[in-house]
Parts: sequence; structure tokens; C-alpha cells
Amino acid sequence: MQWQAFESPAAQAEALARAVAADLDYAVEHNGRAVLAVSGGRSPIAFFGHLAGHDLPWSRITVTLVDERLVPADHADSNARLVREHLLVNKAADAHFLPLATHADDEAQSLDEACRAFTWPTVAVLGMGDDGHTASLFPSAAELAAGLDLSNPRAIIGVTPPAAPHRRLSMTRAALLKSDKLYLSIQGEAKRTVFEQARVAEDERWPISFFVQQTETPIDVYWAP
Repeated sequence: MQWQAFESPAAQAEALARAVAADLDYAVEHNGRAVLAVSGGRSPIAFFGHLAGHDLPWSRITVTLVDERLVPADHADSNARLVREHLLVNKAADAHFLPLATHADDEAQSLDEACRAFTWPTVAVLGMGDDGHTASLFPSAAELAAGLDLSNPRAIIGVTPPAAPHRRLSMTRAALLKSDKLYLSIQGEAKRTVFEQARVAEDERWPISFFVQQTETPIDVYWAP
């Protein structure tokens, strides 16, 4: 694990975009294609804007989601909408997009289609909540054990957050650890405190700990106050 601290969220977003762009460019050059999995929320917007301006072979890059709310694609809480509005623009408009919630009113069909279309990410950019969740792997969620189980054959599962709205679809830990590279983007002192707890040992109270503690997949942590 590599820890990188920045003086501001703006500097963090720009540096993260440079690093991810370099990884994607390398993957396309050597493998002919690349897959980028991103998280939702408001904090990635600046990162999306910087990344969308990078001159990459976007037509050979697929963008997908680490997790998604089971809502229509035009819903205000849709991660797919966020990505379309802030990442799949500018130079990145040529990228292929692979959403998760293809049928907002039919979870089983969405899961079936998402699992069949799933391709291992080249790069996955994770976020973290104040409760230590990442993707939609929430502490105390009934599906947390399945989401963390490395022997789970399903790349994507349904999750009910204990204290957040909307049923979710989420990549599992096993799927995310198949990425070539993980990034964790966090901001603020509160999240740094949670992260410091999570880096002590694997603990279901902080699901992010299962990503920080592992050594299978390189993970870089980008933090800003």
C-alpha cells in the first residue's frame, strides 16, 4: 500500500487523474484495451473532469461502475448519470460505458446482465464512507459476508444498505481484487481517522480494511484534507 497526501482536494483530483490516465494508456498499449471501474458520489467529480481531458485512446477503454443504486439511469442518485455527465465528456466521450442497473425495476435481470457483461477492471478507483464502507459493502449489511468472500463466484451482488437509501448492486471484493491496480480516494480528517483504524487489521466494522490489508493487488491511497 502506498499513501499519498495532498494539500487540497483539487491537487488530489489532478494527481489521481494523471496516475489513472497513465495506467490506462499503458494497458491499451500493451493489451489493446483497458477497463476503468469508478465510484459515485460527489467527491469524484473533479477527478472525472481532469481525467476526461486526458488524451487517451478512449475508444478502446471501457468505463464501468464499482457499485450502483437500483434506480433509473436519469435519477438524481444514479452513479451512471454522474459518470455520463462528468466523465464521458470531452475527450472521454469516445469511451464505451458499461452500467450496472440496466433494469431499475428488476434487480435479478440487472444482476444477470451485469455479471454476464462483467470484465475484470484494469483500474478500480474506490471511495470510502465515514462508516468505512467501500463500493456498496456496508458494515452490518446482511450481504457483507458474501461481498467479502473471496470464494464467491459472482462478481456483482445485490446489497441493502443498513442506513442508506436504495437497494444497491456492488462488485465483490473478489472481483475488485482482480484489478491490476486499485486506488482509494478519500478526503477529510474524519475519513483519515477511519482509514487509520482500518489499516490496523481486517475488521468487518470497516469493510475497507479488507482492501487495505491485502497484498494481492497494489493499492494507492490518495488523501486530501
